[in-house]
Amino acid sequence: MNVKDFFAGLFFIGLAGYFIYALVDNMPNLFIESTTAWQYFVAFFRVALIIFLFNLGLSLMKRFFVGGTTKNGSAR
Repeated sequence: MNVKDFFAGLFFIGLAGYFIYALVDNMPNLFIESTTAWQYFVAFFRVALIIFLFNLGLSLMKRFFVGGTTKNGSAR
């Protein structure tokens, strides 16, 4: 159980939360007639980044709570 894993997990979940806020805050600007394909690509990339950061944060917090052990004990 490494405390750094827990705080790193909180940091990445907080970072994902900030990106969610930034994405939702600019959402009305995304659905106007002059929206380009590039803006849609950037929005898709932001969503992928949010999912990645949230998953990374949860993985680090899980490693803290589980203690980095394996189920069958045969880690290589």
